[in-house]
Amino acid sequence: MERSRRLALTGLALLLVALVAADFLVDHHASFWIDGTPGFAAWFGLGSAALAVALARGWAMLLWRPEERADD
Repeated sequence: MERSRRLALTGLALLLVALVAADFLVDHHASFWIDGTPGFAAWFGLGSAALAVALARGWAMLLWRPEERADD
């Protein structure tokens, strides 16, 4: 199982690197200066996902309560 997981992650990482490299070959028609930078979609998506995970963990910590049972 560990070998197949490592192989899948390596393949996905290589695909990400290839897509970011291909982004340098595209002529961007940006609405703002930052979205015209090469690799914008990759780092913006990664940052957005990290922010979503951090917010979800924060909400979980804020709303956590001890487990209660009806029969206690």
